[in-house]
Amino acid sequence: MGKITLWTTQDARALKEIEAKGVYTAKLGSIIEKYDTCSDVYLHVYKWFSKAANKVVPKPEGAEFPIWAALEKEFTFGLIDGHVRFELEVESENVIVFDTGKWDYILNYWYIPKDSKDNEEFEKKLREYGVRNKSQICMTNFYPILRREVEKSWERLFDPSIRISGEDQATLWEIRPEWIKNVYYPEQKL
Repeated sequence: MGKITLWTTQDARALKEIEAKGVYTAKLGSIIEKYDTCSDVYLHVYKWFSKAANKVVPKPEGAEFPIWAALEKEFTFGLIDGHVRFELEVESENVIVFDTGKWDYILNYWYIPKDSKDNEEFEKKLREYGVRNKSQICMTNFYPILRREVEKSWERLFDPSIRISGEDQATLWEIRPEWIKNVYYPEQKL
């Protein structure tokens, strides 16, 4: 199927883990550390993603959460101290590519519509329920039926025929040393 070039920025400890263990995987502790007091909000969708993505590309042993990556170097941000950027070349069967806009909907706890008609119907339903803030459907216990509908819609993340934005991003479950083409440090220019 070929290879895909990816860029991912990680804590520098990831490089040490690759050197010591021969592989890096994202763990629960790193997500809690990264998002601190907001980690519960992110963990709900990350746990959903991990379970759903495992059906698309099975998790290797030891992997808990996805590693996020960009498909184009231009979509990576500047490096800060304590982090490294990996340029990877990975077999496509190890990568999940999806619409960035759909992932943004999930991060905001929004419904992913099938199309514009489906979106209109769901927006009408929200008005009938008196919902003004779409995120509140999943962030409170007041709308269990709508919440199930929203979370069910997230499965559309993996349907390439449904597009919200014109940009894609990728995830993978691990970083192996043979996939690393370059490592960039904060003092280097990309």
